[in-house]
Amino acid sequence: MGQPTQDRTFVQFLRRLRAIKEYTPEAIPDDLVQDILEVGRWAGSGANRQPTEVVVVRDAEVRRKFGEWGARPAATAPLVLLLVSTTEAAAFDEGRMAERLLLGAWAHGLGSTVATLKNEGPDEAKKLLGIPEDRRARTVVAIGYPDWEARRALPKNPQAGRKPLSDYAHWDRF
Repeated sequence: MGQPTQDRTFVQFLRRLRAIKEYTPEAIPDDLVQDILEVGRWAGSGANRQPTEVVVVRDAEVRRKFGEWGARPAATAPLVLLLVSTTEAAAFDEGRMAERLLLGAWAHGLGSTVATLKNEGPDEAKKLLGIPEDRRARTVVAIGYPDWEARRALPKNPQAGRKPLSDYAHWDRF
């Protein structure tokens, strides 16, 4: 086994990942979508069960409905990935995959965020997309080219920063 790397560039890349909810309408090329999906495919899962699959949604009407069902960023993103899992117990693994998909998108200069279908949304999405009844379909990853101008125009959130490390990390005891 090799030694851990000291690549500060990679750490900075990870720290810059942000939830981006404002997108341009530009389509995401297929090769980028394939690459993002490949990154997600390698997400870890308990006992390597790999309980989560992805439905790639580009259809504008379906994305609009996702927005109505609570996953608002999906309505304006040119690409949406709906995570479909085999069991409720897969929620942790689903989250791991979602994070990997976000990082895969960010690596290509794309913005993304995670949202959830609410109320009747999961059941309606399953009907609409032909997802088996015994599957969970709630987590949405919206992806697109960031609309930086629209993002700058948003009101600033005074709590958008991060807690100091001393308020976040506890050593040996809480």
